[in-house]
Amino acid sequence: MFSVYIEFTVNDNLVGVDKLEIEHTVIKILNHLSLKDNYEIEILIVNDKSIKNINKERRGHDKETDVLSFPMECNEFFSPYKNLGEIVISIETLKKQAKMFEHSDRFEFYRLLIHGILHLLGYDHETNQEDEIRMQQKEDECLELVFGDTDI
Repeated sequence: MFSVYIEFTVNDNLVGVDKLEIEHTVIKILNHLSLKDNYEIEILIVNDKSIKNINKERRGHDKETDVLSFPMECNEFFSPYKNLGEIVISIETLKKQAKMFEHSDRFEFYRLLIHGILHLLGYDHETNQEDEIRMQQKEDECLELVFGDTDI
């Protein structure tokens, strides 16, 4: 059995999930994706202004977005965890999208988290249509794993 270390930088009760639930869910997702090592993921939950600033500073895009992913370039030599990277989620955009798509904040949080994890693992929906379809299928598989068959 492997483990996941989640580093939160803000209050983790903003979307009705706690750190332990997220850790168990991330383990389930990584296991489904055939990853078996010990992993570390940093999750930042920020507001729209902050994610816009991060997006501009780190990607050169001067706009708000729902989720950003930054894969770890290299890992610390003596760490027992492989650092996959950092996921930044805008709580304001998350709540707007949950309302727009008529599902819970919790569902939208996991949708964005899964999307971010897939990006950390090298999936990319912006390269071509085939990659977009492949990533969407993996996202749907992972959402079904977390929530069951709920017409995802």
